[in-house]
Amino acid sequence: MSKQEIKNFIDNSRVNEPATVEEFKDAVKSAYKDRTRQVYFIWKKLKELYPEVDANRVIREASWDFGIFQGEQIAAKYGAENIGPKEALLGQTSRGGLLVFEQEILELDDDKAVKMFNCCPHVEALTELGLSKAEIKMFCRDMLGHCDYAICHPFPNVEIDFPTTIADGEGKGCAMTITRKK
Repeated sequence: MSKQEIKNFIDNSRVNEPATVEEFKDAVKSAYKDRTRQVYFIWKKLKELYPEVDANRVIREASWDFGIFQGEQIAAKYGAENIGPKEALLGQTSRGGLLVFEQEILELDDDKAVKMFNCCPHVEALTELGLSKAEIKMFCRDMLGHCDYAICHPFPNVEIDFPTTIADGEGKGCAMTITRKK
């Protein structure tokens, strides 16, 4: 490629221009879907090359470790002992997440916080890969979802639960529910 071709390519990519909200949403969603696909292919390859290894456990524990890492970032910001349901929920809420997961904050106080995820790029990616509804539920509930539980693990004052998820296949959103420990 000549220097002019490179310049034309960069100019046409619009990398130096602000992204629209829709372009930003699409880029973040694509990144989430790629992460899910990568984890899926790692899981699948573990099962193929090392059938004696519990591939589900490897992904579950890696998801947990990733969540702990994220939770520690939030704890460093607020101080773990100062985190209640409100801080735990807001600490893991971003512009990208609000847009891509079509999140709604339904409740936000000192004793309970609820955030509804109305869209899930993880479920979309797994569906595109051809997984069945039962496999998607297993992948979410038994492996990927452990990240979310681990995020709140460093906070001694809260508990997290997902009474419903999109992956359950029941037409309901993911209801991230964080409550103050009694």
